[in-house]
Amino acid sequence: MNMSPTVASLLWLGLCLAQIAAAGAQSLPSVGSCPSSSSEQKGTSMAGTPKPFIRVEPGSVVPWEAHIHFCCRSPWRSGSFQLWRDGGCSRQINTSREQAEGCFPTLLAAPGSYSCSSSRGLHWSELSDPLQLLVTGHFSKPSLRGQPSTMVAGGDTVTLLCHVLSHHNNQKFIFSLLKSGALGPIQYQSLGGSAASFTLLSVKAEDAGNYSCIYSLEGRAS
Repeated sequence: MNMSPTVASLLWLGLCLAQIAAAGAQSLPSVGSCPSSSSEQKGTSMAGTPKPFIRVEPGSVVPWEAHIHFCCRSPWRSGSFQLWRDGGCSRQINTSREQAEGCFPTLLAAPGSYSCSSSRGLHWSELSDPLQLLVTGHFSKPSLRGQPSTMVAGGDTVTLLCHVLSHHNNQKFIFSLLKSGALGPIQYQSLGGSAASFTLLSVKAEDAGNYSCIYSLEGRAS
């Protein structure tokens, strides 16, 4: 039975769309938990090779209940990437083709120290340098003021005082100084008191900007 040209064209178009959809589905990474052997990965990784680089969007300081996603850039093209949190492998993605960067699905922000690794054949890279994720909104806001002033001349030294009304007796706070536009905190201090002093020495034009501070306690940030 002969098909009309119109019907044949529609069948051909449907076949092409099906092939495109199948190709698209194959290009999506598969996501799963880490193999049980991943806990031993640090001892069997390729020591001395370049480390991958981890980044997080929208940033390393996010409000409570924010959604984020991590990406791992490999020093070589890789087909598998692992995300580690606080020293343990939390998830792994496997791509259909080797690529320079693997991005993990969006997840709810949880504070902690994150790193990543990428595969090369049957071997894994060393872990990337850690990225500290801070989640704000758990405590009351701290105050920040400058001494002697927030208006200073080039070459002067200014101290930024971050103070918190502490209701956590005998607890150790980690204070972080933030600058608008920076990818993460520019200074840290770990203290037992309720205030921290951040010093900017011999300030220059590029030091001008908007500053803020946060504090964390047992993994939670202000």
